[in-house]
Amino acid sequence: MLRKAALVLASLVATGASADRPGREASYVLAEGRTVVSPAGERASAVRGTVVVRDGTARWDLESGTFPRSAASTIVLGDRGGWLLAGDASVAARAMPEDLTALWVPAPATDEGPFRSVVRGLAITPPMVSPGPTFEGRPARRHRLTAVWNLETSTPGRVSTARTRLVATVVAVEDVGDEVRSPLDGFDRLLDLPGPVRQEVAAALGGIPGWAVSVVVETESELSSELPGIQVAPPDGQRPLKTRVETVRTVSGLVLRPAVDGAPTFALPEKTRVVGIERLVTLREPLR
Repeated sequence: MLRKAALVLASLVATGASADRPGREASYVLAEGRTVVSPAGERASAVRGTVVVRDGTARWDLESGTFPRSAASTIVLGDRGGWLLAGDASVAARAMPEDLTALWVPAPATDEGPFRSVVRGLAITPPMVSPGPTFEGRPARRHRLTAVWNLETSTPGRVSTARTRLVATVVAVEDVGDEVRSPLDGFDRLLDLPGPVRQEVAAALGGIPGWAVSVVVETESELSSELPGIQVAPPDGQRPLKTRVETVRTVSGLVLRPAVDGAPTFALPEKTRVVGIERLVTLREPLR
């Protein structure tokens, strides 16, 4: 009974991608990475793999390694949810879109303890548009969005302010068919930002017309601290602490074609054992 239920769920994810109606599909190589340079040093992480999209459902198979905070190397995602698959697809876990986004951008803690954070002065400049580099022979446009805000974090006896500037550059093409579009196109997992800022920036980027083939999000933050009524100067005349984060997404090798026999399946294989998502998602923090 459990096995039957799992296969039914898989068919829901892959709506319209059944074997009796091959339809059309798109495939491309998707790479995403993040680099953080802070007073504590430099950290970087990246994933790269092939995406196949059929009827709005996408399957992303990594070339090597696993997705952040997980033991999974394949994601299947449709409008109504998806799966994380480990290794040879012998184990899979049901996942909703927010579960998959949380691999890159963990949800904020529900209990802040003695910490209190508030965003002030958020200002987003609408994207500036200019001609962009061609994408595999297709014309493209470059969209540049900027935003600034202050994040104030208070603890007993101290207030810290992180003044941040964000620049997001998106190259998008408009002459591609609907075959390429899927839930993987969202910007959420590229924006590790305070909640209110993330929502506003994601909405602004989501309004950009076309299909994004290159995204670069750069943020630079400068941190200062104050005691009640007293500003704390950096020790020994040093400059304020700065952190720079660059997140990059690139698409390449786009192919549009009729779905073919032997293409990656969107349903779970018979051998797959369904487990809880906690079995595939680890508690380790990604290198961000």
